[in-house]
Amino acid sequence: MYQALYDSTRIFAIQQAEKNKFSLKGSYISKYGSDIPLNAINIPQGSVKVTAGGAQLVENVDYTVDYNLGRVKIINQTILNSGTTINIALESNTLFSIQSKTLFGSRFDYTVNKDLVLGGTLLRLNERPITQKVNIGDEPIANTIWGVDGTWRTESRWLTRMIDKLPGISTKEPSNITVAGEFANLIPGNNKAIGKNGTAYVDDFEGSQSTIDLRNVGSWIIASTPNNGLFPEADSITLAYGRNRARFNWYIIDPLFYRDIQDVTPPNIDDNEISNHLVRQVPEKEIFPNRDAPQGQTVVLPVFNMSFYPDERGPYNYDADPSFIDPATGRFTNPADRWGGVMRRIETTDFDVANVEFIQFWMMDPFNSNTQNTNQGGGDLYFNLGNISEDVLKDGKLEYENGLPSDGDTSRATRGVWGFTPQTQPPIIYAFDNNPDARQYQDVGFDGLRNDLEGSFFQDYLNQMQSIVTAQVYQNLTTDPSSDNYHYYRGTDYDNQGLGILDRYKRFSNAEGNSPTDNQSPESYPTAATTIPDVADINKDFNQENSEQFYQYRVSLRPGEMNVGQNFIVDKVTRTVNLPNGNSDQITWYQFKVPIREINGTNPNITRVGDIEGFNTISFIRMFAAGFEQPMTLRFARLELLRGEWRKYNYDLRSTGDVIGTDPNNATFDISVVNIEENGKRTPVNYVIPPGILQEVNIGSTVLQRLNEQSLALKVCDLEDGDARGAFKIWNWICAFMKD
Repeated sequence: MYQALYDSTRIFAIQQAEKNKFSLKGSYISKYGSDIPLNAINIPQGSVKVTAGGAQLVENVDYTVDYNLGRVKIINQTILNSGTTINIALESNTLFSIQSKTLFGSRFDYTVNKDLVLGGTLLRLNERPITQKVNIGDEPIANTIWGVDGTWRTESRWLTRMIDKLPGISTKEPSNITVAGEFANLIPGNNKAIGKNGTAYVDDFEGSQSTIDLRNVGSWIIASTPNNGLFPEADSITLAYGRNRARFNWYIIDPLFYRDIQDVTPPNIDDNEISNHLVRQVPEKEIFPNRDAPQGQTVVLPVFNMSFYPDERGPYNYDADPSFIDPATGRFTNPADRWGGVMRRIETTDFDVANVEFIQFWMMDPFNSNTQNTNQGGGDLYFNLGNISEDVLKDGKLEYENGLPSDGDTSRATRGVWGFTPQTQPPIIYAFDNNPDARQYQDVGFDGLRNDLEGSFFQDYLNQMQSIVTAQVYQNLTTDPSSDNYHYYRGTDYDNQGLGILDRYKRFSNAEGNSPTDNQSPESYPTAATTIPDVADINKDFNQENSEQFYQYRVSLRPGEMNVGQNFIVDKVTRTVNLPNGNSDQITWYQFKVPIREINGTNPNITRVGDIEGFNTISFIRMFAAGFEQPMTLRFARLELLRGEWRKYNYDLRSTGDVIGTDPNNATFDISVVNIEENGKRTPVNYVIPPGILQEVNIGSTVLQRLNEQSLALKVCDLEDGDARGAFKIWNWICAFMKD
């Protein structure tokens, strides 16, 4: 009985090699599948460019590259399913060969006399690899072949006389005797670059793990209300659906704030402003001191920022409960009950095939002494993976801005709870009307309402607020009742107000008016955040997902819980940094690794919501913050999904024999990597390069840039007596295991 076929996923069933004997034959038209060989090896890092249908794909989002073996793996299942032609351009060093080869030889001939000639031959073939780490079968040789030979020739009258004695033979010519001999010997060897004994690698583990980057700001949109039991309003189809949504924005700070450029850098952004840890630039060496910068440059990390203001009203929140609103400011008095978040699609939907194991991120200490986050109690950061409702404003209708009437005639749109939605079917592509004058009627946010219509549409809400807040607060509400107005992070009005960087990005993530044309820009420079319409269809399949079935992971962000070994924190680095204002300060960065598959374990921070089963249809990810009583800015130097080439073996490896029958089976087993770049200052023990292993050097750069050195880490805890845990890689069936 092949039981795994019926109660497990295909990936798990394949691992039962003793039963995986069935085959299904068929045919299809395709030159390659998801793995595409490049017919080249030793490809320079970053030189591979992949396009699908003319659109350039993003590395580690749509595809991954094995630069050593020369293979591209398409991980965006949507691209594979569409049948779009994929083109790959690359810079190859194949013409120069992965090895520099030297062949030289000599031939020696010496005539001893007219009868004796001696000779010798010497050949030397030497191959030098570009890297010190080579795979089995690709070892560089250093072979020597030497040989000697000789020829002796002479005339023999005696031999002629003997032949003449044979009946019927008579000759007068002298006979010749020739003796020739050769000897050759091969002296095998290997190039000293791979060690005296010629070390070759089954797997050097540098490519054993790759990442799927999630920091692209344009891929995220405002999140739908999580239906996870924390927010009862998630089931509502009224305006109460957004009653707890607080202000939440996400962004990568423009480098212009750090440059002193006349007429470009805002005048109020000085050295003290950009010395704040929440907005300052972060050099790569601050977190990864052992990583060599290419070309000797100073690399600055594109830090992904998320700012949460739990006491401020977020977009599409029409909560007018006087018990929780401060009349003087209009802010919430119960910020710990509010939430804010974002969501996006995941191109790699089948986590079983891609072997996605972790959510990994490097986060700046949110409670450092040089930020506004000091002395607060903290809160929780949640991740949802699975099927998530794309209905930002729950009404069961697909909202897409370019479907609204281009002339503003609302009679040709459908009136709903939140505003207006298109009556027409979604177009082939999401794009604004070619008429630039139509932008003002279409670029209006997820409620389908311009500011001049929001006041009348939400008049009941405004009337309630008028009886609660002061006249000034009420006046501010009437200018944008939905609180969804967009503002570029630059602007004359911001300059006149002297706003700092954090305040400049407060409305940058809003949807209404975030796509103005150049002619509509209030400034002399473009102020658009995007050129495409906002749609409640984040995977762009022209269909709206409304179910809430996902795996949930809670990361507690509180001052007393930021310790390695606790709360998914696996590493941290503390640095003393020199700030632009001349001061110096210590800052800590934490590395989080959230294991996504430990659903049935004892960790209460990992739960299942809904009827989701397995990891082969993970379409969306949602991040949201909750439980904070004060504003919080989270900075992510890295935010990614971690996938590996080595997989857990999920079946029985126990051996027969004496075992402790009462031994509890609570074993946990993790596969990860440690390397010199990220864990060279590991706490409490630094990762060091193993004896006999040399850190590779990229000789293709103008400077001798050292490459990463990485090891596979197998971590098993509470292993049952007689039990074992294993890891395998589908490549020549290599296996590693740990046994009690």
